[in-house]
Amino acid sequence: MFNTLKRLYLEQRLTDIMLGRAVEKGWITEEEKKEIMDSNGGM
Repeated sequence: MFNTLKRLYLEQRLTDIMLGRAVEKGWITEEEKKEIMDSNGGM
């Protein structure tokens, strides 16, 4: 799931809010969310 969410985020098809929801659902951890957000230079 992490790789899929990261790819979608990098393609700008996923927002920060959506990543937060993924954490709430237990799909990724808060640490993974931060890693995804940092990988895109904070876009």
